[in-house]
Amino acid sequence: MRILALTSDGLVLPAIHASMVRAFQSLGVDILELRAPRTQGEFESFRSLARRGFQAIFTMDLERGQTFISHLKDLQKLFRIPWIIWFVDDPEGYGFPMICAPEWTMAFCWDREISSESSRNGISLFYLPLAADPELFFPEEVGSVPLFPGGVFVGSTSRSNGLLEEVARTTPGFSGDLEDIWKTYRRDFTRSPQHLAWSCLGEKTGQNPGLIQTEPLYRLWVHAAVHMLGVRKRREIVSQLIGREGGVFGNGEWKEIVAAFYRGKIAYGSELRNVYNQSSFVLDIRPSHARTGLTQRVFDAAACGRPVLAESSPELGILFDHGDELLFFNNPEQALEMKKLLLADEHRALMRAQKARKRILAHHTYRNRAKEILELLGAR
Repeated sequence: MRILALTSDGLVLPAIHASMVRAFQSLGVDILELRAPRTQGEFESFRSLARRGFQAIFTMDLERGQTFISHLKDLQKLFRIPWIIWFVDDPEGYGFPMICAPEWTMAFCWDREISSESSRNGISLFYLPLAADPELFFPEEVGSVPLFPGGVFVGSTSRSNGLLEEVARTTPGFSGDLEDIWKTYRRDFTRSPQHLAWSCLGEKTGQNPGLIQTEPLYRLWVHAAVHMLGVRKRREIVSQLIGREGGVFGNGEWKEIVAAFYRGKIAYGSELRNVYNQSSFVLDIRPSHARTGLTQRVFDAAACGRPVLAESSPELGILFDHGDELLFFNNPEQALEMKKLLLADEHRALMRAQKARKRILAHHTYRNRAKEILELLGAR
């Protein structure tokens, strides 16, 4: 089988694309990698590939440029082969599904709830969770005492979104509404922030939330509220949980929030693997654009055989034996309790982590994900 693999500026994490290319190749697929076309000349060259005998085109997310989006349906109809699109970002941000030709689209999403809500317009959005690459993340021999006995968190304070942040700054009464939503949300993170935001907006407008969800300005308000809730959740949990003996790696905004234990930015790969292997536990907090999806931290840290303390999600119970392999929390107070439990019994924590690693190797590698994609492709 020959697959054309497209890279693009839309990639959230290029390393995942590279892991998937290696995974396809390990399954005997002949892969040609090419940057998604952007200019008229590149589109003309790209069209010539339609005669090269590919069985499918694979891309993680999509090229964000409007030029590519406007050409996508025509390109799909020209090639007349399945376009495998794995969204590891929010599909709505790419205009999915309207931009795609249904008959030539095989779409996947890392988030189970988004997958179930977005299967429409004749296109099914299959659920395909993230995974780990055992070539990049594995246990290493380190000192007997962890370099970060207080645990680590790796990630940004938030994914920057100027539009949503401007809405939050300029909308009258927004900060007060957000505070009210946060008081409810912080008690139980399993409650959908989207549903809480729509409920708040319904009360403000005196309208049924179900009847206003197609209104663009209301949708923008809700997106802004969910974004800011995610920012607050991540900042508060990290600042409360990771102490001076721990480490926070990510963007520079952390320096103002957790100055004493901010460790700077870190490269994905061997540098990150080394940090995970020298940590008593790895904290995971889902970003605001996630509904239920587990982040890369869960899979990579578990592949290193390190204890993981994760924000609760229905997907934990689907993909892991949560409680026996991973510990989880529903609110800030429970997060602190779970941290104490992890640090009080190091042997039990490591036994739990080893079980999670075995599950990763058996079910949650990128080779597993590539195999799932090929099986669905063969069934078309």
